[in-house]
Amino acid sequence: MSSYMKINDDYNYVVLCNNIDKVFLAKYAEYPIVDGNLSYDELQNKIELHTAKRVVLNDTFYGLRDSERKEILDLFKKRNMKFILITSNIENTLYADYIFVYEDKNIILEGLRDIVLKEEKTLKKLGYGLPFVTDLSTQLIYYDIFDKPYFNLDELVDDLWN
Repeated sequence: MSSYMKINDDYNYVVLCNNIDKVFLAKYAEYPIVDGNLSYDELQNKIELHTAKRVVLNDTFYGLRDSERKEILDLFKKRNMKFILITSNIENTLYADYIFVYEDKNIILEGLRDIVLKEEKTLKKLGYGLPFVTDLSTQLIYYDIFDKPYFNLDELVDDLWN
């Protein structure tokens, strides 16, 4: 596998990687990087100050509540900005259109979110598993409750009740 990734202006990305260091982050030097464990207010302010059309978030969703993450994502949409979220948290893949999964600085999986998250065996072999909602809906497929995996908890709950 290669370590090169092509960025499409239409997508938000999640880069799933366990070994994030300065060398790895250097791949994204052309974009402003918002680094570290920030509070909601700090993250919101940094995003509002950027004039770039794409920002790299280096594990900045850690510690935010779901409602705060949603507001940050809404802020990106409102400002017509895109992001590349670098993280080791599989749950964060749900915010992406496109996912790159790295192991030892090489791309192991890449593709649209729905396609990459179907690679359960590979993700588990790399130590990730699936996001909770996707894993639950996949298990419910086996019981003929659903016929497709879900990537949004609200949609899954709505369909369960209907």
